[in-house]
Amino acid sequence: MDLISTKIEKKNIYIIELNNPKKRNPLSLELIRCLQNEFDYIKKNKQIKVVIIQSTGPSFSAGHDLTEVKKCAKSERKLLNLFKTCSKMMLSIQYLPQPVIACVDGIAAAAGCQLVASCDLAFASNNSYFQTPGVNIGLFCSTPMVAISRKISSKDMMYMLLSGEKISAIEAEKMKLINKVFLKKTLKKEVIKIATKITKKSNQSIKIGKIAFYKQLDMNIEKAYEYTSKVMTKNMGFNDAKEGIKAFIEKRNPNWKN
Repeated sequence: MDLISTKIEKKNIYIIELNNPKKRNPLSLELIRCLQNEFDYIKKNKQIKVVIIQSTGPSFSAGHDLTEVKKCAKSERKLLNLFKTCSKMMLSIQYLPQPVIACVDGIAAAAGCQLVASCDLAFASNNSYFQTPGVNIGLFCSTPMVAISRKISSKDMMYMLLSGEKISAIEAEKMKLINKVFLKKTLKKEVIKIATKITKKSNQSIKIGKIAFYKQLDMNIEKAYEYTSKVMTKNMGFNDAKEGIKAFIEKRNPNWKN
């Protein structure tokens, strides 16, 4: 069975669907490598403007495959390789020039929650839940917390980590872990609408802007302004920026060339 399936929606929206519902879409090493291969392909494909990650079954992703983790634990090298490979895959989402949207329907736990937090945008159905339950089995969610703690407050993060309890989609929205909650029956349709809106923007400006966004987060405010001033200066030299400003002044829709 293929662990993922892919399809193109509206010519330039690339959908990756986690497809192991019986096991609740665990982030096994095989699935991690499948996702890494997809991201490597997407990065080079200029036709793709937006990526959506969704799932089949009752879970978005239950996190690492604990049976596999137990086997890997016999060798520290193998276990470290599993977590390093997963971390590299998560970072690949940030390094993609295209925006990545998590479309969550069901539980997103541990590394599954990490996958949601690693995406640029995240939307969930009203029956979805988010959880870092490692503390319940004596395995603290240390790698998942890296991505999640960069999206929510430290108090909210520590509550999730220390309690191990499920957080509802409504609570996750309040915590800023996800952008918005939709009804289950309309979730995928609404996410496609949002993705479609993004595809109509300048691909050129989104690429440079996404890179700049993540880079400036680690800088102090003075360096961030210095860096982004250079980015905006470079951006202004792009054909799309010139066309966009001209179209705004002429009160018409821009004709993007890139």
